[in-house]
Amino acid sequence: MKREYKILIGGVFFTGLLFLIPSLMGYIWAGLFLSLFGSVIYLIVLYRYGKKNFINTDSGKVTLIFLALLIVNSLAIFTFDYYRADTQRELLREIRITIDSSIIETEIRAELLEVYRAYLLSNEKGDDVSVIEVATDFFGERLKDDQRFQVKTAELEKELNFVYYTDPGSDSFAIFSTAPLSQSWDDDFENWNGSVGLLQTKTTLTKEGVTHERQN
Repeated sequence: MKREYKILIGGVFFTGLLFLIPSLMGYIWAGLFLSLFGSVIYLIVLYRYGKKNFINTDSGKVTLIFLALLIVNSLAIFTFDYYRADTQRELLREIRITIDSSIIETEIRAELLEVYRAYLLSNEKGDDVSVIEVATDFFGERLKDDQRFQVKTAELEKELNFVYYTDPGSDSFAIFSTAPLSQSWDDDFENWNGSVGLLQTKTTLTKEGVTHERQN
């Protein structure tokens, strides 16, 4: 095999290997960057090797300019694609957070409003019951011993987590919600379930009504 073919095949193998190893480990962008870096080195070596075979000085200059433009163009495309992918990732994250937050607020607020309505009706009858008593009676077996709250729409529990908390001092019943797939505002925020940085909301029922807040 001619030496030129060996150099060409070796360059292809070298740059391919630089991309393949990080990619198999899950680092796609690192693989692309290393393969780009390897390609630049390879082109420089190829230019120096073929320099002596140029017909004249002008041919060498034209080739050098072409290689420089090729390298600059490749770097520009890589940079543009990297930042575009990063922007798209952030956009998808915000869309996911918005969807999860809206679902949580709609589902939990609606349920607690039903409890609040039952609380008002009970007190109108003169039963003099607390918010916690009404909520406990209303949800029944959906309030688990480990503080887990079972929502009415069972499909939501595949992607969202819910727990309840009662405060006899203020006679309040609260439901905390987290979305395991939604990384939110503060990456260092400690969620109630031990996770860090996830979307978390708190919906609270008191004798004044229902409030909903996004904690992260």
